[in-house]
Amino acid sequence: MNPSQYNVLDLIPQRPPMQMIDKLTSVSEKSASGSLFIKPSNPFIHNERLSESALIEFIAQTAAAFTGYRNKINNVAVGEGYIGAVKGLAVYDLPPVNAEILSEIEVVNEIVGFTIIMGKVFYEERLIAECEMRIMGNTLP
Repeated sequence: MNPSQYNVLDLIPQRPPMQMIDKLTSVSEKSASGSLFIKPSNPFIHNERLSESALIEFIAQTAAAFTGYRNKINNVAVGEGYIGAVKGLAVYDLPPVNAEILSEIEVVNEIVGFTIIMGKVFYEERLIAECEMRIMGNTLP
């Protein structure tokens, strides 16, 4: 099944207003992408722009949706994960309200209960944020 056909809330443990991904748009063996439309009601809005912390959470929730999707297709319960560390964070721009942003994550390694990913966020085809993230407890089946 195409990942975009799933309700993203069936793939992640987060719930509104903390939901920072609208749709899981694509999945491959070790990568995924997602999208988020930035609503004015988003709790991470500051000065009409989405905050840096929301960009980090968007990357993390893309990874959570990826794992949730893999769990669903393997008939495994969707579990919780926690950001263990963020490394090399670079934020180049903050997207405005009423814009759509896109994410890409790639699984670099899985080791001792941690999944290490590289994550990127794009706005209007421009890279606006990137980091390495270590996620604890949300490993692939």
